[in-house]
Amino acid sequence: MLDEKDLQAIAKLMDEKIGASEARMTERMETRAQESESRMMAMMEAYFEPRFNLLGDQMKLLQEKMLPAGALEDLEDRMDVAEAVLKQHSREIETLKKAQ
Repeated sequence: MLDEKDLQAIAKLMDEKIGASEARMTERMETRAQESESRMMAMMEAYFEPRFNLLGDQMKLLQEKMLPAGALEDLEDRMDVAEAVLKQHSREIETLKKAQ
């Protein structure tokens, strides 16, 4: 029959074996998780990188076509002058028509 010391020795041996098994499983799971993460990152890079590059190219094209901020202000000033001259000419034409 087994006494208390035998049962403690068996329990200790089981704890060691179970602990070693858990350590191996933990290591195996971490390795698999790292491999999965590496594969996922490679897939994401292959999928998204070309799209981001295209998006960047499109943004460059849009920026090249955009007017600089100063050019827009200059254009607004020129339009104000053109409107004022147009109103003046319209008044002069009306005055000339009435004079006929």
